[in-house]
Amino acid sequence: MSQLTSVTVRGMRWTYLAGAASAAVQIPYAAAMARLLTPEDFGLMALAYLVPRFAHHFAQGGLSSAVVQRPSLTDRDLRVIFALALTVGGCCSAAVWLLAPYGTELIRGPAELTGMIRALALGLLIAALGAPATGLLSRGMRYRAVAVADFFSFAVGHCAVSICSALLGAGVWSLVYGTLGWALLQTLLSYALVRHSLRPLFDVRAMREVMRFAGKVSVNGFLEYLTADLPKLAIGRHVGVAAAGLYDRAALLASFPLQQVQQAASKVLLPALSRIQHETGRLASSYADATSVTALVLFSLWAVIGASSEQLVALLLGGQWRGSADLVPLLGLVSVLSLVAQFSGTLVEAMGSVGRKVLIHLVQLLVLVAGTAVALSLGHGILGVMTAMLVSQLVKQALFSFWLNRLFPAARRPVAQAYAQAVALSGVIWCALWSVQRALQGTCPVPVILAAKLAVAAVVALSCVRYGTALHGVRVARERGLLPAALTRPPARGQ
Repeated sequence: MSQLTSVTVRGMRWTYLAGAASAAVQIPYAAAMARLLTPEDFGLMALAYLVPRFAHHFAQGGLSSAVVQRPSLTDRDLRVIFALALTVGGCCSAAVWLLAPYGTELIRGPAELTGMIRALALGLLIAALGAPATGLLSRGMRYRAVAVADFFSFAVGHCAVSICSALLGAGVWSLVYGTLGWALLQTLLSYALVRHSLRPLFDVRAMREVMRFAGKVSVNGFLEYLTADLPKLAIGRHVGVAAAGLYDRAALLASFPLQQVQQAASKVLLPALSRIQHETGRLASSYADATSVTALVLFSLWAVIGASSEQLVALLLGGQWRGSADLVPLLGLVSVLSLVAQFSGTLVEAMGSVGRKVLIHLVQLLVLVAGTAVALSLGHGILGVMTAMLVSQLVKQALFSFWLNRLFPAARRPVAQAYAQAVALSGVIWCALWSVQRALQGTCPVPVILAAKLAVAAVVALSCVRYGTALHGVRVARERGLLPAALTRPPARGQ
């Protein structure tokens, strides 16, 4: 195993550990907040966050990715990037502050929405100032530090602040305080770990060079934002704030565990792939291997979440959120396709080829806009909007696959095999959990049914890890040392 591979594997372990820890905190946090606040509160926050997210990707300007991807990086480069962060972050924060009333009018929200948008605008500047430090940590492959900073900023800055504020009667503003606390603590911890120069260098020529790459990353992020949040805006505007709240909680339940897996992989793979960006053979192998592992894990998790959505919503969110259960399976599938495609985006970003990525996201957005308009005009409501989301994700996935298959012909067969195996395994898991529900429905309480489903899913997963060498993703995980030896060691004779 090469040194780069060894460091990458250790990084995957640390980031997955941080993701698992965050998920362990997120579950009780979501359950507590769902009982302290109402669907209208979450819908209001989801709509308020749309406007700052509109500027979020421009505020950071792809600066963190630029720090990671640059072949060489000097102290002078860092001062230029910090100057860009200060300038762009400040301008975006000010723009959102000024446009807040118009955003409220566009969304057709209550007057309180304007104040929430303006408070969240401060987070744009905070996050932008932390981008150079975050990029330095990833470039240095300091994955343990990144994992620790991510976990503590989320657990303390977001979860603890939000719950304490809600208990003190802050209502929907507790979500605003938690979001700002998360951004502030993330920035402070990242900077404390690298301590780069805080003297900005306003060199216009150098700034322009950085923005050639970072600007394209920002445009891609902006298009991803539009495709992710356009459905929420359409639902909030045409169906209602409460419906937007149900959608928001369903999306969180469906996608949070999946996002932890993909974000952990992306944080490690971008700096690793950037170091071999000119080695086509190694990139093709990395593309096939990473797709095999992530697709197998993500589709399997989706099957568990989708088949258990009724019990998960009842236990974690409570009776007032029952309408979210029907949305979880389809939203989970949309999330899986989106996250698998994100790895393809990470690969081309590491290669510096982001122009065609912009075109793919633009095509996806056009498909989504057209599909959403048709769904709403026909009166299909939330389910129609989500169907449009699914179709747009399938179009994006097809375009990425076509492009990468042309770049890496040798990876075409293993990638196709990985998708087929992932879909087949998710089908097996779903059928097994559906059978458990049919057997126990009406005779056992909800916690017992959920426990039985999770136990069956765990047995299937362990069997695949132990004996599923025919699965490409399992084989890659074994070869790369991503699995504990105790799980892959064959049983001793006589046992």
